[in-house]
Amino acid sequence: RDIRSLVTDISYLDPQEGIRFRGKTIPETFAALPKAPGSDYPTVESFWYFLLTGEVPTQAQVDEVLTEWKVRQEVPQYVFDTIRTLPRDSHPMAMLSVGITAMQRDSKFAALYNAGKFNKLSAWESVYEDACDIVARIPVIAAFIYNLKYKGDKQIAIDPALDMGANFAHMIDQGDAYKDVARMYFILHSDHESGNVSAHTTHLVHSALSDPYYAYAAGLNGLAGPLHGRANQEVLDWTIKFQEKYCKDQEPTKELITRALWDTLNAG
Repeated sequence: RDIRSLVTDISYLDPQEGIRFRGKTIPETFAALPKAPGSDYPTVESFWYFLLTGEVPTQAQVDEVLTEWKVRQEVPQYVFDTIRTLPRDSHPMAMLSVGITAMQRDSKFAALYNAGKFNKLSAWESVYEDACDIVARIPVIAAFIYNLKYKGDKQIAIDPALDMGANFAHMIDQGDAYKDVARMYFILHSDHESGNVSAHTTHLVHSALSDPYYAYAAGLNGLAGPLHGRANQEVLDWTIKFQEKYCKDQEPTKELITRALWDTLNAG
């Protein structure tokens, strides 16, 4: 603690006021960005532009990102085939990691390096291309995995008219109400100072000139740990067990919830 070990201008996590993206708090960020049609929430595409440039995009600039991601979001069939070969009781994060790694054959960074055209000054361009492809495809692969595991492999096709968050909600068949949830969730989890396990892992792996697919898959494996991303799953498990234990025949009062929380803390 209190030792400067990295510098990032993309986001800053304050223990009191929460996260800031490009200097803006979450409410300021949501207020500034162009909104999805018929929604009070911005699109993930507008936020992506804001994160990369530090500038609030115009609607025309957001539309450019939307159009570009529509092209990039097409996932090769072999990726789905590869995921389907895994045992159905595999953890979704293992499936996602395998899916990302499977796409490595399409890496533009790796192709450039293998062709003997690698140049440190311009290598970021092919890294950016890979990163854009990965980001655009992640929700599609994640929706496929969700439906494979929990919906009997009943898959729902991409709706080309929808933005990323809305399309994810559509593909997992959660309806209009979940569209804003997906938008908000993707934005809030986009960047956290770059020093956490998953972000640090991607930087470390890529420093060996492993391409972004290798690096991102490695980051996902770190994210799967219970002291990192899996904490979300642990909280959901805790909430379900709380409901089963306390809410069947009594009102979940503030005192009851406080006691349950202290029971958890005292149990280590």
